[in-house]
Amino acid sequence: MAVARGLYPRQTGFTLLELVVAITLMGLVLVVVYSGLRLGLNSWDSGEARAEATNRLRLVEEFLRRQLAQSMTVYQTSDRQERTVVFTGQADRIEFVAPMLAQLGQGGLYRVRIEAGDGRLWIRWRPYLPADPTAGEERETVLLEGVSGVEWAYFGTEGDDDPQPEWRSDWAGSVRRPLLVRLNLTLQGESWPDLVVALSEGPP
Repeated sequence: MAVARGLYPRQTGFTLLELVVAITLMGLVLVVVYSGLRLGLNSWDSGEARAEATNRLRLVEEFLRRQLAQSMTVYQTSDRQERTVVFTGQADRIEFVAPMLAQLGQGGLYRVRIEAGDGRLWIRWRPYLPADPTAGEERETVLLEGVSGVEWAYFGTEGDDDPQPEWRSDWAGSVRRPLLVRLNLTLQGESWPDLVVALSEGPP
């Protein structure tokens, strides 16, 4: 019997069941690794998209801040010989007189209008001619995409009868411009911090 056991040594290796279990475990590990990699790539893409949107918004806010800060106090006379400032504002749009960037227009003053529409924030401008506000070709360009909400507000007193400055949702037909202008933007359903700009009063 001892000789027989020597002639047939014990075989070593994996059984079929052990091999199936090892392959199954390896498949589970690969699924977990792939899921983690995919989640990481999605997070990376989402982070890059948000960073790009934030940078774009920052550039637009700096542009608007500069345009509003350098806007000028100019006046117009109505048909009833009433002297009012060339500045109108509503909750969804604002219009004022200011010089434009060199790449957008030539030298001189322009009548600038900023408003929202079709999910975009638009800027439209035409040369400012006091005798004819609608003269000249109006040009336009898109400042921001994915705009789901725009709210302008104006702080100041529209006339001498106002007791004290306050925030208003519209500004029109006043003898002076507001002291402050505030813009709240909502992009892709997310509200961003307010942009607040002080306007120079200019000569009376």
